[in-house]
Amino acid sequence: MTVAIDSLVLPAGPGETGTDGFVLVFLGDWDAVSESKTEIRERPQADGSFAIAMDWRKSLAFSIKGAFLGEARSDVQSAKQLLKTKIARGKSVTVLVTDIDGPMRRVASVRSVILDPDYGGNQFTFTIDLVAFDPLMYGPDQSFSTGVPVSGGGLLFPLGTTPTAYWDFGADGSSGRVSFTNTGTAPTWGTLTATGGLSGGFTATDVTTGQTVRFERVIPDGSLVQINQRTGRAWIDSPSNDVSGYLTVRDFFQVGPGETHQIQFSPLGAVTGTPQFTFTAAPANH
Repeated sequence: MTVAIDSLVLPAGPGETGTDGFVLVFLGDWDAVSESKTEIRERPQADGSFAIAMDWRKSLAFSIKGAFLGEARSDVQSAKQLLKTKIARGKSVTVLVTDIDGPMRRVASVRSVILDPDYGGNQFTFTIDLVAFDPLMYGPDQSFSTGVPVSGGGLLFPLGTTPTAYWDFGADGSSGRVSFTNTGTAPTWGTLTATGGLSGGFTATDVTTGQTVRFERVIPDGSLVQINQRTGRAWIDSPSNDVSGYLTVRDFFQVGPGETHQIQFSPLGAVTGTPQFTFTAAPANH
């Protein structure tokens, strides 16, 4: 097993000693299911409580215990500074756990970094406590792209008896549609991406459910718009350029566990250049 916290990699090691550099000692509650955050309402004049229509889950707390073994005291000092400045730096981190079942990731907040006493030696242990905003864990992203829907084209007719001679009536038309299968055990959200030029924006429809997301704003040639369906936020060219206000239809859709959904993209207004549409999602697991 290997645990990576952004660029810091902790391979599984033989306990707390025996391997130079950082090693993983223990990974706590990574596979846990987070607590319910739905309040239990007791029946005031009867036994038991009222039933729960939907049991929503809290964010997930987990911990990583590691060790560092250096050849000199200066190695220990550098390792401690890395943990203090690179890990506990005030920003969210991506935690990637790779084991025999493959890679799974979470985005989490570092709540504390506890450095155990080293007593002047060349090794120390530490514990990193984290909270994942989304209690689910995700496999690798899968991206599927298509162009603007174009009908017709792609017809080939033989010309005489020569196998290599034919009439070519154009390139294959793009369907504007992509397909995604969620091989995980929990519903997953997907991001929607469109490149310019689109004078009026675009729509993305989950053909399987009929839900539609509509973005109405010019997307110039060379620009890119991305919509995060989980957060309901849209940006153009950079995450700092928020354009969520141009989402005129917000019927965001998920892909359930084991389901395959068809997503249809359509341009709004005039089209210039060769716009591309992309649906990106990752299998989600409890």
